Amino acid sequence: MDEADPEAPSSPVCYAAEADDVYMGYAGRDEILAVLTDLLRREDVMSGDEPLRAVLIGEVGRLGGTPPGPGEPDALGNGQPADILRRLADLLPRLRDDGLHAVLRRLVDR
Repeated sequence: MDEADPEAPSSPVCYAAEADDVYMGYAGRDEILAVLTDLLRREDVMSGDEPLRAVLIGEVGRLGGTPPGPGEPDALGNGQPADILRRLADLLPRLRDDGLHAVLRRLVDR
């Protein structure tokens, strides 16, 4: 507390709420877009789940990305389904968006 001003706060204001998501440990836009885009390219993982596909396409658009066309290889060259699911599981703890987290958690838990 400031002796000259008893009404002054005892500590400086915290600006953590204004910090960049990546600085705070959350996944950045580019990383999220890369995983979502790769996920959309994986027919073996998506299993023809059109409602989920629609949600992911909406998220890619909301983040300013372009959904992939059919048959485009993912960044891992269409590796094993476990590869994209591992990347997805690694991303989950760092997602700030609770709605997207819930959707992707259901996919990982299948």
